[in-house]
Amino acid sequence: MSSECPQLGAPLRCDRERVDPPASGASLDPGSDRAIDAGAPGEPLRPPDAPADGVARQLREQAQGALGEIVRGFQSADPQGGDAASGGSAAGRRRLHAGLVTALMRLILLLYAEARGLLAGAPDGGAPLTRLFEELEAERREGSDLERRHGAWARVAALSRALEGRGPGGARGGLCDPGAHPSLDGRPWLSDGALHRVLAALLVHDGAPVRYAELEVEHIGTLYEGLIAFDLEVAEGESMALLPSHVVVDLEALLALPGGARLARLEEAADLRLGARLAAGVAAAGSVAELSQALARRASPRQPGRIARGTLYLQPGQLRRRAGSYYTPRDITRHVVERTLSPLLARAGRPPAPGEILSLAVCDPAMGSGAFLVEACRQLAAHLVAAWQRAGATPGLAPEEPPLRRAMALVAERCLYGVDLDPLAVDLARLSLWLVVQDARLPPSFLDAKLRCGDSLIGAGRADVGAFPAAAWSRGGPADTAVERRGRRALSRRAPARRTPALDEGATREEPARAEELSRAAGAPRDAPERDGDADEAALDAWMALWFWPSDGELAALAPEPATFARYMAAARDPADPRAALSRRIAEERRFLHWELAFPAVFDRPEPGFDAVIGNPPWVAYVGRAAQPIAPEVFNLHLRRNPAFHGYRSLHGLFVHRAASLLRPGGRLGLVIPTSVSDLDGYGPTRRAHDALCAVDPDLPSFGSDAFEGVFQPCMGLLSTRLPPPSPRPAATAPWPLARSDLDGVSRRLLDRLGALRPLPAALFGERGFQTTAEDAERIRRADVPVPPYTCPIREGTDVGELIARAPRHHVDRAGVKGRFRKDEDWKAVRLLIRQTARYPIVALSDGLPFRNSILAGFCDATWSEFALLCYLNSSPVRWWHYTRHRDAREGMPQVKIAHLRAIPAPPPARADLIGALDALGRELGPANAGLPAEARRHLDGVVASMLEMTEEERICVARWAAATPLPRPDG
Repeated sequence: MSSECPQLGAPLRCDRERVDPPASGASLDPGSDRAIDAGAPGEPLRPPDAPADGVARQLREQAQGALGEIVRGFQSADPQGGDAASGGSAAGRRRLHAGLVTALMRLILLLYAEARGLLAGAPDGGAPLTRLFEELEAERREGSDLERRHGAWARVAALSRALEGRGPGGARGGLCDPGAHPSLDGRPWLSDGALHRVLAALLVHDGAPVRYAELEVEHIGTLYEGLIAFDLEVAEGESMALLPSHVVVDLEALLALPGGARLARLEEAADLRLGARLAAGVAAAGSVAELSQALARRASPRQPGRIARGTLYLQPGQLRRRAGSYYTPRDITRHVVERTLSPLLARAGRPPAPGEILSLAVCDPAMGSGAFLVEACRQLAAHLVAAWQRAGATPGLAPEEPPLRRAMALVAERCLYGVDLDPLAVDLARLSLWLVVQDARLPPSFLDAKLRCGDSLIGAGRADVGAFPAAAWSRGGPADTAVERRGRRALSRRAPARRTPALDEGATREEPARAEELSRAAGAPRDAPERDGDADEAALDAWMALWFWPSDGELAALAPEPATFARYMAAARDPADPRAALSRRIAEERRFLHWELAFPAVFDRPEPGFDAVIGNPPWVAYVGRAAQPIAPEVFNLHLRRNPAFHGYRSLHGLFVHRAASLLRPGGRLGLVIPTSVSDLDGYGPTRRAHDALCAVDPDLPSFGSDAFEGVFQPCMGLLSTRLPPPSPRPAATAPWPLARSDLDGVSRRLLDRLGALRPLPAALFGERGFQTTAEDAERIRRADVPVPPYTCPIREGTDVGELIARAPRHHVDRAGVKGRFRKDEDWKAVRLLIRQTARYPIVALSDGLPFRNSILAGFCDATWSEFALLCYLNSSPVRWWHYTRHRDAREGMPQVKIAHLRAIPAPPPARADLIGALDALGRELGPANAGLPAEARRHLDGVVASMLEMTEEERICVARWAAATPLPRPDG
């Protein structure tokens, strides 16, 4: 790296030789114990609360407060928000938010560099920011008015420019480039007082210095992901930020609600529940001043006081959830990378030679801030040093240069590749690897060609572009050729009387001005220079752009048809062609990534593809309760081009298939994904798409439900190997095999034996509950007695106990609901109420009253009376089987599903005579609606154990489980 930087001239120093991670992508399902297969290879997992994690957690909270200070500092310097805020423009606020986050991340990176001695050539003893803070603090204590001064930020900008010369930002306008956001960097926009407060938030915690020296470089990603968890908004009315979630509430809008509705709004919007005295004050408030006074004790310290109308503020938002981005703990990263790479390093049947290691190509297609790439760099470098030692030949090293540092530089330069849609994340990944490698001989741009900003899921291959993509015109609809034909005709009809000038044969010479006008509308002037890149890239951009072509407006008239497709593709590089200009604009806006062109060294070799694809792709669902929006054209693209985008559609499912397709034969896949992908029926298409390309390992690790801080979501490692030729996609696919370290030999044998029995008849179970929409939820009131119009009693899951159907605690406005509310005879046909929100069956007799969809329905047949089935389902052996067999019963939010119930084993035919004993017991206990006494429990469990032919040690196993797994509380 350049040694000409005046402030950073000293060579970099490598202080530590180990690695840990920040984040790539992660937002879905529930989970249980944090259990990693004890027999899996790899060192033991690190304790969950190591010192570095504690510092990162502490600093993340303070960095969020510092971002608020920066926002307020910007507003003070420019009360109108300037052009950067763009008033009511959401796009303008997003750009401004990106600039403010970048400014804060620069400070954090500089402080990290200070603590690691990487600014040894700078003035102030290599700690320029710490020294600057000390100077500002001394001046503040002496009474200086720091709010009127704006000189300190210039010192930060100078330091950033110095780091730019060494760091990975360079002339590309990266993270360390002070000119990346001209609206902020072109003037001293932060006062000395605001900068003092920002540095105080970053440097001091409870009166003690923040210990940056204990942070690993990968923790930088955790701080960034904490900052993107906020949206930048403008207060429409006088507002206030409230604990516990720091949500900003519009006080004027709140005041307009009736007293009781205010409390409901606070709970819904701000997670705020008030005690009786504060609630009374909020309900009685008659002015904004009175309302803010009533809420003063719940004010957020991050944004104290009232927020004036028109003021910028930070709102905890949906960005991180929409992006599915979460910090991946280092123990998971290390485990997944090791298990992914180990077979590659052992495939020759001997330890790998240095050249074999350096020939590996490892990619993270959703790299975030680079956690998995950093970990891969560490692990491969350690193997490379060992290979040098075995070979007795180490490459030439500088005096006192550690071999591991040189090995890391070679691995980063030759083996690592990454892609991310977020430009700032790409810069963070680049910076993370640069800081970890710390090789002064490498140029600042040594990873520019390896770490790319783009959409890993949207791109084309050379084989795609020879045919017109008719499916592109069916936006979000089914794969119906008639729909496609109608879409093409509709596009061509939008400008029927006007030929596209200068594009097709026969265009008149009188229309050059019109051509220029269309070129400008398409996004480029007529004399625009040709974009960098070869004909392949222009052709792939042009073909891919057809999937995103405008479907209305003037530019829709430019849409190619099959007859003009060849001419359209031929003109893809013509800067004067408005269609080419439009395709370039679409490509840039969508950030197309064509893998063959992005990484030619990987895809132009004899067996193209990566040797390993690793990472934690974003977890985003497009269906279900957590569904995120998706543009129709994107939906259509994935529906037509990715076989995983069926069933339970999700972004992580798309990445599973894309990652598998990027591998060469024998290549290894190592992804962190929601555990539900392994076994839920909705993810069957995802598993089929993967299994057509790769074979999963026999013991996939489960990381439990608490692996991600602040996210209750079970996750697993998907580890697999690319099959030699593409296999025909199977019509059905089995669940992927998760390692089960929680089962002893007795449990495993019992589970297998019961699983081999025929299941209970499927007709005994069904869905009958009222499917409550958000709108219909407003028609349900919690009340023990009917209050018009809420007069119809309705049960929910928590009203069902073991042989107890409690009186309904809610009433519904039956005439006002929009959803289907069944007839009385439908409710009366239900024989059993089965609690859905539980980890195993909890069942009571039905009395014919309506219930919500948190209750499942049980019925009877000629063999199973409702009384026999009531006892069987409530027995400990059946509950044990259900809990032990179904992963989604053990992990996360409790779930009993229809498919679970229909899989419960029936007793062998030889023991079916005992069903009569259960019927007699059920007739005695069920109608009493009083629960299951201990003596009756022992009798019931004994009868069912005999029905299932359980041994004594199996009975003890189940009894031990039952004693350790109590019933849920009546309230949930």
